[in-house]
Amino acid sequence: MTTAATSPTAVLLEPLEALGPLPALAWHGEAARIELSGHVLANWVIKAIGHLHDEVALEQGDVVVLDLPPHWKRLVLALAVWSLDGEVVTLPRRHAGGGQDAAEESVEPAESVPEGVEDPRAVITDRPGSALADSADEVLAVQALSLAPRFDGELPPLVRDWVVEVRGSSDRLSVPLPAWGGPAPAASSESAPRLLVEDDGLDVVPRLLGAWGAGGGIVGPASAVTDHRAAEEGVTAHA
Repeated sequence: MTTAATSPTAVLLEPLEALGPLPALAWHGEAARIELSGHVLANWVIKAIGHLHDEVALEQGDVVVLDLPPHWKRLVLALAVWSLDGEVVTLPRRHAGGGQDAAEESVEPAESVPEGVEDPRAVITDRPGSALADSADEVLAVQALSLAPRFDGELPPLVRDWVVEVRGSSDRLSVPLPAWGGPAPAASSESAPRLLVEDDGLDVVPRLLGAWGAGGGIVGPASAVTDHRAAEEGVTAHA
């Protein structure tokens, strides 16, 4: 049985909702700064949970491969998968640099399923025509651009446009959640910390959860945040 201490609601959603209008995430990628309040970030996660549960039929233990460059959308998707006790496999991807358009990213080939991963339930990717995407039961196409209203490109048959579909998901959590399947939160040594993270913070999820639980937020990617910007953001630590 899921206990309150290990439920996704207690680990993630309640701390984000408690932030309310305060910034939970500030993203300095692409062309402009994007800020997501605690309420807005929780809303994105809730919508992603609903979509994965209702449309993808994601079950506990299912493997989801994230073939995306670092981005707050990638973080949202990972948090949603863990909220349904799924397994997240992240492919190595790199940005060309802060403020660069996603098209200038240095991309490694995605020709096959990563070693040790068999029959992924879903592949979520910005390159839906790859051999990796062909290996999955479900393929979701995502443009790693903050304000993209839809996937910018032709989609192969049966590939879903995640941004278009997820916006139609309910704003209310109506899915029975299992135990939290992701990393456990790390205790924060300060009140309301503002963590500067490399990329989207997926490498330091325990610290992200700890920061939100302590009433703080995250800022990233570090490569796009100058010392002046970090001071303006009120950064207190580099995660």
